[in-house]
Amino acid sequence: MKKIIAPLTLSLLILLSLQSFAQNDSSKTSPSIKLVADSSFNANDTIRIGNMLIIKKQGNRNNDYANNKYYNRKRNRTYGAIINITDRKLKKDTFLSVNEDTVRLGRLNIIKSQDKNNKKDWQSMIEDGDFDNTRISIERAPKKLKDITTNWFSFDLGYANFRDESDQMVYLMGFPSTYPGLPYNKYWVNSSNLKLDNRKSSNFNIWIVQQKVNLYQHKINLKYGVGFEIFNFRFEQPVSFRNEPGKTVFMDDVNFTKNKLFVKYLTVPVQLNFQPNPYNRKGFYASIGLSAGYLVDARNKQKSAERGKQKYDGNFELNNLRFATIGELGIGGIRLYGSYGSINLFDKNKSNITLFPYAIGLRFSNF
Repeated sequence: MKKIIAPLTLSLLILLSLQSFAQNDSSKTSPSIKLVADSSFNANDTIRIGNMLIIKKQGNRNNDYANNKYYNRKRNRTYGAIINITDRKLKKDTFLSVNEDTVRLGRLNIIKSQDKNNKKDWQSMIEDGDFDNTRISIERAPKKLKDITTNWFSFDLGYANFRDESDQMVYLMGFPSTYPGLPYNKYWVNSSNLKLDNRKSSNFNIWIVQQKVNLYQHKINLKYGVGFEIFNFRFEQPVSFRNEPGKTVFMDDVNFTKNKLFVKYLTVPVQLNFQPNPYNRKGFYASIGLSAGYLVDARNKQKSAERGKQKYDGNFELNNLRFATIGELGIGGIRLYGSYGSINLFDKNKSNITLFPYAIGLRFSNF
């Protein structure tokens, strides 16, 4: 019985010794090892420490270690004892040999450094408790990356504007004195009427779910998702939007303290993602791709002294589809995004106004 308990006792002492060796090597990592108070023996060949099982297996004298000098000190000594450490939460053993100087316990690499004239293998060191001329260090191995990763509920917050490419003849109707032959309508807008209040025009996106699929060594990935893009265009001039024939976009005769066009799309973005060092969460990455969206809501919110607060829902001859070129750029947790609409904000078959929205801002996401 003493022959059986002695190696187990030494194994427990070695585990405690590894803790002190790891703490002394602060230049690597300093993991903490906690022993639960109710640690107990499960069997003659097994010690349980919390969720960790230390299992001793034995072979016979004819194994590879039979000629080792460490195993011939006593005539009746047990040969080929193997210490196996597993975690009951895992389906496979977490303790395995990487090479003659390194063993791995989960993501921890336990490395021994010895004088070349006093090389000893791990098994003999553990069984004999002989750690002379040996230095133990612990390094954490990189976490294994998944081929498919999922991120739930991220969002963007940025600045929005648009590029006006409307035909100039649309605006000339508003200047009868300059062009006396043209009909005049006081409700028609001109280019200056569509200028935005840059301090208050914004883009806010909510991405319900995003996924990233490994294409090549986790350095090149396919990134896609689904969510909502929301644009808030704040106008400086009293431009109004209504679902009235011949009077969809017009100049109003009220001075608004708040005049906003709210547009919301259900959007699916698809990007090619580049990440030179995928194991470094603070490293550089970039993505470029396209997005397709469908108009799900639009309204004109206005506030004035004459009318109070008003809200008008409708399509306002907006284009039901949205296509855009998108991209993102970041280093670590600092992430920028951008989008540029590739088709007109308004339906070209119903409206003469041609606007191409764009946005830029910060992205708050895990990847």
